[in-house]
Amino acid sequence: MGITQISVCVRGALPGMRHKGSVMRQEITRTIALFILSVNSFTDVRRHEISPLLTAAGGITGIIVLYMYPVPGISLPASLLPGMCFLLFSFLSRGAVGAGDGFVLIALAGCLSVNDILITAVCGMFPAFVYAGAMLLRGADGRKSFAFVPFLLGGYVLYLMI
Repeated sequence: MGITQISVCVRGALPGMRHKGSVMRQEITRTIALFILSVNSFTDVRRHEISPLLTAAGGITGIIVLYMYPVPGISLPASLLPGMCFLLFSFLSRGAVGAGDGFVLIALAGCLSVNDILITAVCGMFPAFVYAGAMLLRGADGRKSFAFVPFLLGGYVLYLMI
């Protein structure tokens, strides 16, 4: 079985691999993930911060749904790793990478598998790199940071469309 087939199996898309409630769980978790990313994109652009209350509420709701409709292959500790890495980068870079981005990825751990989170982050990083390069080339008017959560939202929407 190849990597693609394993990924599809984990998502429950092969006949005979669906579990009770997997379709409903998938729709609920997609909605929660879009809610977390949309709200935090708005606050990240406006105030350069995330909404801790709504982020925590979305993450906790995702965890509750995960335990109501368990899916083999989705591990909460593994899904926490990308967010923990972002927090580590934030600590090591002394805030150059925002800790809020890590907290958003941790909240997504309740909704998405580790593969989904990594694909979302990577799909969001490419346009963020282009944007950062453009900021460097034009001088960026003294700004040294930009909102990354909107790029995560774009990466997640792109991932859903693929």
